[in-house]
Amino acid sequence: GNVLYGMSCTSASACIAVGGYSNSSGTGLTLAERWNGTSWVIQATPNPTGSTDGRLVGASCTSASACTAVGFYVSSSGTGLTLAERES
Repeated sequence: GNVLYGMSCTSASACIAVGGYSNSSGTGLTLAERWNGTSWVIQATPNPTGSTDGRLVGASCTSASACTAVGFYVSSSGTGLTLAERES
């Protein structure tokens, strides 16, 4: 399923929401959606190669086009690791 865990807004027309979803194979992938004042648009988020699960759980924006999201992913060996992604 899809889930959103965190959100940050710099104005009523500039927000980012982050979370994760499961693809058809059951792999958990990161998810980010941007609010432009009219609609939500899914943003591209990289997932580490070989990860078996991943989620973004928090976000902070300093402007409408500069956000950092944090979360975690699980490596192919089963190790949980931190994840940070920045848009600028």
